[in-house]
Amino acid sequence: MLRVCVLRDAGSRHPEGGRKGNRGLKATYDKVVFRIATERRSSHVASGRLAVFVALLAVGVLTPTRATEVTMDRAAGNRGASAAVAGSRPAEIVSKLPAVVAGWTRKGPARKVVPSAIFEYMDGAGELYLAYRLDRLEVVEYGSDTAGDILVELYWMGGSDDAFGLLSGDWSGEPVDLRPNADGAPSSWPRALYGSGLLRVWSDDLYARVFATRESEAAKGAVLALGRVIAEGRADPPPPRLSAALPPAVGTDLRLRQDRLCFFRSHLVLNSIYFLGQRDILDLGPTVEAVVAPFERRDAGPAGVRPTVVAVRYPTPDLARRALSHFRTAYLPEARAVGETDVVRIEDGWLGFRLIGRSVALVFEAPGREAAQALLSATASGLERAEGSHE
Repeated sequence: MLRVCVLRDAGSRHPEGGRKGNRGLKATYDKVVFRIATERRSSHVASGRLAVFVALLAVGVLTPTRATEVTMDRAAGNRGASAAVAGSRPAEIVSKLPAVVAGWTRKGPARKVVPSAIFEYMDGAGELYLAYRLDRLEVVEYGSDTAGDILVELYWMGGSDDAFGLLSGDWSGEPVDLRPNADGAPSSWPRALYGSGLLRVWSDDLYARVFATRESEAAKGAVLALGRVIAEGRADPPPPRLSAALPPAVGTDLRLRQDRLCFFRSHLVLNSIYFLGQRDILDLGPTVEAVVAPFERRDAGPAGVRPTVVAVRYPTPDLARRALSHFRTAYLPEARAVGETDVVRIEDGWLGFRLIGRSVALVFEAPGREAAQALLSATASGLERAEGSHE
């Protein structure tokens, strides 16, 4: 069993969610403890961040209404993407999976799951995949009389950035090179991670999970063998351009925690990492790209506050301007923050924002005005570089 402790909001500062952040969840919130069974199909909650995501749904921070909105957003934003992606994916991946791997035998044909049926396949985590523009899911099962089962899940996404985003939700695990002799530029990001019987793979527009219900050396060998079959012959596109927008360090005191950086498109995903409010106050959606990551302070200590930076890229400068205005109104109703850039002090530290073309940079919980300004300036420079690479 996986035990998850969640803090539930006892009140809102603003109709759209107001100012909370991670440190804003204080003693005024009710503690709710959930036990989530890590059964075969609900093994999706094994990662810590995903468990929090599921628990937020359970306590009402994420709602079935929002799940419907995510489904509608995905459908609206991905009509053209599905056709484009379908031509790039090798249809023979499922057929390449062997009938027998080590001591495990394939149980039957692949099960196909369309986005509208994702909640029939899994309880609680379907929103996560919809938020990353799920196109379809294919499931293959292997069985053994004595060593448990192995489940192979192939999530075909709207693009490589979406598959990267799913992996970026949790960078824990052992990096695995499934294609040691493959050509291509080296990447600072792992493309596959293994831990506790679970292999997670980012392979172009495919996010794959291969899970052994009983962990053993033999099961690990079989899981990795299946992973190599899945990755064989597939392209290795670079990570999202926005992943390089955040500076590796700012001054001598602040260092990016790259192992905590997450690419996302939905406020549901953002809230599972850094909670802003129950509603979408950044106008996120399937056509928006964003990253979030904390910065570590050298003098903060183990329990110290870590500034968090959010960088968002919108389809047009006008949409970015509107989103920033929406954020200021919802998150800073009393701060009188105006204009395209500002730094203000709130109860959780210093907050900064800046509009950069079609992008918005946000800094939360900075230790001082100068640190907030430095983080904004460095992130703005990174966003300008990313914008140039998009042209």
